Amino acid sequence: MSTDKELAYRYDLFIASDWRERFDTLLDEKIEFPAEGRVLEVNSGTGGHAIEMAERMKEKGNLIGTDPFPERLEIARAKAQVKKVTDVEFKEADAASLPFSDDEFDAVVGDTSMMSADEMEKALEEMLRVARPGARVVLMASTFGSFDEFFSIYWEVLQKAGLVEEVWTKLENLIKERGTVSEVESMARRLGLREVESFTSKEEFLYETGESFITDPMIEDAFLGKWLSIVPAERRREVSDSIASLIDAERHDAPFDISIKAALIAGVK
Repeated sequence: MSTDKELAYRYDLFIASDWRERFDTLLDEKIEFPAEGRVLEVNSGTGGHAIEMAERMKEKGNLIGTDPFPERLEIARAKAQVKKVTDVEFKEADAASLPFSDDEFDAVVGDTSMMSADEMEKALEEMLRVARPGARVVLMASTFGSFDEFFSIYWEVLQKAGLVEEVWTKLENLIKERGTVSEVESMARRLGLREVESFTSKEEFLYETGESFITDPMIEDAFLGKWLSIVPAERRREVSDSIASLIDAERHDAPFDISIKAALIAGVK
């Protein structure tokens, strides 16, 4: 079992540099943020993108990054210190309970790409609360259809193990826990976001073997535990091994391709 500090370093080395970077790239390509003022980045992780945004402001503003994991924030602060970026600060905070006053920020961006639709809604509600009227608000999300290739394998494994009937409702909930782009847009409008627009991309992750998939830090640390939680505890290792074996049997020496439906939902408060 990895410690919280080890998980933070794994996040920085493997997840931030691959998963998160894809959303950051889409954000930088599609969204123009103010060159000055107060900017908030929610779920800033180990701070790479927050520091880059602060550097672009060239001391004309202030950027605050929040994250619920203090060990990630330690890494973020160390990065800022090494780069000598002084106009960025990092605070521990849950996305659903931000420690800021109403109408405080000129722009707010939040990474909810690893959240369910319910968690995303709570985060966006808080992001809108702390944004000033007229502020740009942007949500990073992975939407319905993400991980379809995995869930196809998972269903077959559960069926062969005689578990489908027992876990079917929970499996269905896992598959549907991410909303479609239009559903996320509708949620954003309902919460008060105006001039809503979305930008999407299909992101692919390739794995040479089934074992490399289930042991990849992105999968193992962020998703696999939740996926396997629907299975009785005493059978989780069996099911995990079966997932890896079935991937190898079906990929026919080609890489196992997992696709993510990445999206930015943007608008104005």
